[in-house]
Amino acid sequence: MSLEQLINERNEAILKVDEYGLLCMTTAYIPPEGEVEPSSEVLYTSKQAYMWVPILSYIVENVEISEEDMKIFLEMSLDSLTTHHRTRWSNRAEALEGMLEMLNSMLFYTTRKKLEDPIFEYASLFGGSIEDILERLEGLGLVEEHYVEPMGGKQVAMMGFVPFGYTKRTRLGEELYAKLNSLMLFYAQKNLVEDSDFKIHYRFYRAWEIFKGIVMKMDKPLEKK
Repeated sequence: MSLEQLINERNEAILKVDEYGLLCMTTAYIPPEGEVEPSSEVLYTSKQAYMWVPILSYIVENVEISEEDMKIFLEMSLDSLTTHHRTRWSNRAEALEGMLEMLNSMLFYTTRKKLEDPIFEYASLFGGSIEDILERLEGLGLVEEHYVEPMGGKQVAMMGFVPFGYTKRTRLGEELYAKLNSLMLFYAQKNLVEDSDFKIHYRFYRAWEIFKGIVMKMDKPLEKK
């Protein structure tokens, strides 16, 4: 079964690589308390994390990079972002420009390749592309924005003026996400990914697994200013 056939079973449009990428990076669907035992490991992603979606999508589609080099690139980039280049979100455009410049340097150091997509030259367009992807996934009912969320048995509210909102996969989004990943892993086990119609999706999946593994092992909290 192809990726397109799988998604068309639900009468949904086929997900582009960046749409699948945003689905990867969105907080997982967590069933209501008592329905299903949730995983002990939960990764909440703020909207700022979505800046990685077009970057990683561009890399997996346009740059020949091994998983080892991807790991080095992500380790160096995340370390630099969290220790030396903490962003000032009061000026998001300026912050994005600084991050993109730094990531470009890291990628060139690792692979001798540069991000050449014109969108990366304009922070406002870069942010707009993320909003477009998010809006489409919301329209498909795959993700939803949350301001109140149960955490550790308590309700935690997200104030509207705080610039760190987050989204969460819906039950449908989680179901589709699990199906896509299961299908890709099945093809990977059979060494059929390169001949499939979702080989780039699989490369993003592997990049996301590396990214998530690095983040979950980071034990250095961000200093508050």
